[in-house]
Amino acid sequence: MTNSTLLFRSLAIIIFIAGCAHLVSYTSKNKTAKSDISVETVNSETHFQKTEHPSQSQKEVINQKSHDIIGTWKVNYNTADFEGAIVYEIKKENKRFNAYTIAYQDKDGNSQKAENTKVLKITTFDGYKGKGIYITTFEGKQYNIPCEITFSDKNSFDLSYDYYGYSDIETWKKQ
Repeated sequence: MTNSTLLFRSLAIIIFIAGCAHLVSYTSKNKTAKSDISVETVNSETHFQKTEHPSQSQKEVINQKSHDIIGTWKVNYNTADFEGAIVYEIKKENKRFNAYTIAYQDKDGNSQKAENTKVLKITTFDGYKGKGIYITTFEGKQYNIPCEITFSDKNSFDLSYDYYGYSDIETWKKQ
């Protein structure tokens, strides 16, 4: 069995497990995505609250920080089913940020080009925190999973989701 066959079988198992969990939690959560990125602040209960009219200086700071998310990101996985990494590229498209898979890497560092599939749509982002839709495919069916993004520093952020009892936090590191 070649490394690429093992890699794709491992990815299929991960997607299958994640898809099952996401499918179960998808029906209990019905959130709609916003069409544009909006400026947000966090209130004392850690819920997002929309800011009405940010000043020009606030907009400039947010725009500068929001560009930190653009670029190439790597997520390492170390599970029983898959050891390796997936490399993503986040681009700004029509006032939104979207992430695409660009490469798969096994634990030995061997890399294989990915099919450039959209896996993340960021619906709101203030430079530090945001919300989005994590996209996964399971048994030929696509699932949109609500997720939250929290920057820990300039070069890494945590993407977290809880979908039908399956929760995970992925750490994305800038390349």
